[in-house]
Amino acid sequence: MDLRNWKIQKQPDWYIKAVKKTITELAGGYSEAAEWLGITQNSLFNRLRTEGDQVFPIGWVQVIQRAGNTHYVIDAMAREAGCVCVPLPEDELVGVADINEKLLEVFEEVALYSQQVKNAIEDGEVDREEFDNLKVGLYRSTVKMQEHLNLVSRTFCKSEEVNAPSCSSGRSVAKNTCVEN
Repeated sequence: MDLRNWKIQKQPDWYIKAVKKTITELAGGYSEAAEWLGITQNSLFNRLRTEGDQVFPIGWVQVIQRAGNTHYVIDAMAREAGCVCVPLPEDELVGVADINEKLLEVFEEVALYSQQVKNAIEDGEVDREEFDNLKVGLYRSTVKMQEHLNLVSRTFCKSEEVNAPSCSSGRSVAKNTCVEN
């Protein structure tokens, strides 16, 4: 690790971009974000400069993501870690109609991704921006598919008590009947 660039490593470019996107999608933009956080707009700008010595705290991200009903920063973190963030349903009472609606969302995301691929390759070359957009589109499609599977599992897969004989305690644990070991 290059210690001379520790500030950049502490607040990477992908993080700053995701925070800025979250802020700009608020109806009131930076002024609304500052109001939600109880700080000045200059404080926001200072914490989002790539060469600055201040950072944008993750707690603030949580506040503005909730205010804007977005999750750009957590999605960016998941992508950076090679993971997928799958939002859980807020309501425990999920029905077949909700599951089917989520499946329609999957089809919409896959169709959008398919169109992105078509547009990106039509000139015979995929540039960096197109590739980055493809990664985002694929990520969104994957999240929607995982959300759908999560709803199916939570709604239709029953938990059962299983005795784990290989464990020294001999205690039983709950196991989802749809998940293979």
